[in-house]
Amino acid sequence: MKYRTLGRTGLSVSEIGFGAWAIGGTSYGPTRDEDSLDALEAAWEHGVNFFDTADTYGHGHSEELIGRFLKGKRDQAVIATKAGWDFYHGGSRQNFDPDYIRFACGESLRRLATDRIDLYQLHNPRLEILEQGGLFQVLEELKREGKVRYYGVSVHTPAEALAVIRSGKADTLQLIFNLIDQRPVLEVFPEAVEKNIGIIAREPLACGFLTGKYSGVSAFPKTDHRNGWSREKKELDLQKLSRLRASLKTERVSPVEEALEFVLSFEAVSAAIPGAKTRLQVLQNLKASEDPKLRIEEISVLRRVYESDEIFKTGFYRN
Repeated sequence: MKYRTLGRTGLSVSEIGFGAWAIGGTSYGPTRDEDSLDALEAAWEHGVNFFDTADTYGHGHSEELIGRFLKGKRDQAVIATKAGWDFYHGGSRQNFDPDYIRFACGESLRRLATDRIDLYQLHNPRLEILEQGGLFQVLEELKREGKVRYYGVSVHTPAEALAVIRSGKADTLQLIFNLIDQRPVLEVFPEAVEKNIGIIAREPLACGFLTGKYSGVSAFPKTDHRNGWSREKKELDLQKLSRLRASLKTERVSPVEEALEFVLSFEAVSAAIPGAKTRLQVLQNLKASEDPKLRIEEISVLRRVYESDEIFKTGFYRN
């Protein structure tokens, strides 16, 4: 495993972290705790020290599993979690009120069985919320109190990412970056590097779509958030992927390795956080760090195809 510095936090994190959305058990179909804990163990055995979760993943279950797994290992791990989706009062709604964030932080500390969160992130606030004053005040307070070491924001769009960077407040930025959504390269990465903001690449496998397991007609169970994807979106993403893969003309690199090695080829990226539900998925993900095969010229081809083909200008979850 290789390690990178998480921006101005100075934290040394595994360049492939453990994305813990799936092990919450409510967004990528059913899971078994024994499989989830085995996946965490596989990651740990291979040098993964960065674990990214959120309180809303399984309504706290993902955090509980990580807290259970890291018992006795806490000081060797970097834990990142998120808040901003209030699931405590019926349903689920966005809530970034200071009192709620403080309450949510306390609940996350309890579930994670720790006295501090290494990286506390606001979970996908929209641009209009980011542009409001005072959003980060409660995070500064939690930092002074020692409950939070550093804080950041997870976002959907480049405009939201730039708003976070230009606020001058957040230490890190978590954003969508993968083969079929390369928008951050030109719009976001240069400013993040200039301000020494740590970039965490979320959805580096496009929620599993880049693994090669799914097609435009793939159906997902109701307990899988991808059940909400339209057939048109899936078919469009498949066309994008097909054009990128056709440009390489190689079977030397597996789809998973290709996707993750591409993301990790950018120095602006501190860590990629692919999800995993099983030991096998973890081991597949880690090959991109342990034995990279993608050549510099191949990365250039993937960038050139993306920049030159109009198909990549549309079809994003949010623009």
